[in-house]
Amino acid sequence: MLDRESLEMTVLQMARIQGEKLDRHTLYTVRNEIRNALAAKERYRRTLEAPPYQWKKPHPPRPSNNEHLHSVVK
Repeated sequence: MLDRESLEMTVLQMARIQGEKLDRHTLYTVRNEIRNALAAKERYRRTLEAPPYQWKKPHPPRPSNNEHLHSVVK
């Protein structure tokens, strides 16, 4: 897998070849887009490697002492 810096340099080099103006905003945008793409790729990889979700029925809440007394009185 390519690292973040080499991807950034490659994209910026391609922009220079195409005559794109490389100001601070463009550099910021390229860095953020690459970071976001790599983070999404990592999240997706973790999703695929995670064990399957198994739903478990929750236990009913324990009755409080007051509820027990009310049921006896009725």
